Amino acid sequence: MAFSAITGQKQIKIRLAAEAQRRGSGAYMLTGPVGTGKRMLAEEFAKALMCSDAGADGACGVCSNCKYFENYTTPDVTRVYEPSETKNVKVDFIKDNVVAESYLKPQFARTKTFIIDFDYLGVESQNALLKSLEEPRKDVVFILTSSNTDAVLDTVMSRVTEIKLEPYSDDELIQIVRDNCPDLDDAKIKSAVYNSGRIPGKAISLAKEDSGISLRHEINSIMIAMPTSSYIDVLEDYVEVLTGFKDDAKIIASSILLFLDDAGRLINYPDCRKINNELDRDAIENFVAANKHITTLKLGRCTEAVNTFLRALEVNSNFDASASAMLLRIHEELKK
Repeated sequence: MAFSAITGQKQIKIRLAAEAQRRGSGAYMLTGPVGTGKRMLAEEFAKALMCSDAGADGACGVCSNCKYFENYTTPDVTRVYEPSETKNVKVDFIKDNVVAESYLKPQFARTKTFIIDFDYLGVESQNALLKSLEEPRKDVVFILTSSNTDAVLDTVMSRVTEIKLEPYSDDELIQIVRDNCPDLDDAKIKSAVYNSGRIPGKAISLAKEDSGISLRHEINSIMIAMPTSSYIDVLEDYVEVLTGFKDDAKIIASSILLFLDDAGRLINYPDCRKINNELDRDAIENFVAANKHITTLKLGRCTEAVNTFLRALEVNSNFDASASAMLLRIHEELKK
């Protein structure tokens, strides 16, 4: 696989291919949320560094070094991912398998490469790497990944070149899901993408489990019932539904926002050709028709309630309390 086989991240792929051709030493940190493709890019970058004939699209895929890399038989690449028996990688493992190895010359390739997932490195293990990152051999490259740079030591970040992954477009996300779920129909693929928070890994997971559609329908059902619901319905039934999906708080928020956007479109343009929730279009059209008291101003205040919910979660507020406050505010705006 070359860089062109990876969907999205165009500018980053161009940059990594150029760095591989340059074959200089250094330390790179690929950053972005979990599920955005950091490891895939890191692996392809490492393969291009290994390749005997790397070009503008990365590794050639046919030379002996590429074959060694693909078969995990090269001693010139060390991978440090999640440990099988402990929460984090032990510092002794880093000292023995990374620090000590980084002083040895590569055996087959022109560079010795280390791919390290910093999500599994504690403070002690990170500190053990500092000197190696600051003064690597001329034929040593470190490719690091992190989904949370706040957990990475400042002394590490100052020694690496950070490469932030770019947001994926809808078309890119749809293509990624389609490649991974070729038997899924377009409606389900789009639903998974809309519920993914623009995270490819999440979109694939939702598509495979079909839970994205389930969550979207749950949210839409709650929103449609809001005008005729009681406070008890909101505080007991609806909060319980959201709590069941609390690990997907951003998806909950995006689903509500998509519903509000659809309602606003149908209020202003009853004959609009496209809405976000095409699968529930009839139900949302009936919702708008039956609730003439709902205005775009009210929908705007509902949107602010969702944004307040997201801000509360960013500072680690209690999920149930934040969800209750959001739903009560939405109920206040939508009730008859």
